[in-house]
Amino acid sequence: MRKPRAIVCDDDHQILDLFRRMLEQRGYEVLTAETPVTCAFYSDHADSCPQHDRCTDILITDNSMPGMTGLELLDIQHRRGCKLTSRNKALMTGSADPEMKDKAADMGCRVFFKPPDFSALLTWLQECEERFELSEPLATELYQPERKKILVAK
Repeated sequence: MRKPRAIVCDDDHQILDLFRRMLEQRGYEVLTAETPVTCAFYSDHADSCPQHDRCTDILITDNSMPGMTGLELLDIQHRRGCKLTSRNKALMTGSADPEMKDKAADMGCRVFFKPPDFSALLTWLQECEERFELSEPLATELYQPERKKILVAK
């Protein structure tokens, strides 16, 4: 059995550290990225997911980031067949834009407003954990385990 894996994307180092510590306390392997453009869909401009296995068990992304928004990343992943179920993806936002919230919800992703309600976030994590299959392998090509950083494709 492997540890569950989480990928957290946020350009705020304090938020990345907060989520990393919270998830590591729950037993997760946590990979962080300061920008969503590290996803293979963006870097390779792929038509479909190039991975045989999903990259993670959960994905938490901020919406306001350099390069592309978290919602744009989730939309690209959704359209191009990301192996991770959308129910295990969350979008963090400081905006109350109903159109953005509706679009994320239509894809099956959760939306959390900043600052996050940690009780609601923990409830979501528990729901996600019920869907984990820790005997299934995860893709490994996208990150450097020794640095706990997602590889940035050049």
